Amino acid sequence: MIRIRGNDEAQWNEVINKAIDKTRFADVSTPNPANTEFSVEHGFGTIPIGFIVINQDQAAVTYSSDTAWDADFIYLKCDTALVALRLLIF
Repeated sequence: MIRIRGNDEAQWNEVINKAIDKTRFADVSTPNPANTEFSVEHGFGTIPIGFIVINQDQAAVTYSSDTAWDADFIYLKCDTALVALRLLIF
């Protein structure tokens, strides 16, 4: 459990811990050519707040695309084609 101390401690702790309750690992391969949008299904039923690249098999930068995330998918791009990624979506 993450703890924040200070003036709004209770509110922040509730927000953070509810967000962390919804997590999913996803294994994906980035499309060819590079910098092409791809979607990753998460199935939360709510819009996630972020993602972390846990592992990748090549040097690459993965970033959010211009498409708004929704209750089922996040939309990303990667500056390198055909990268095997393991993501943590939360």
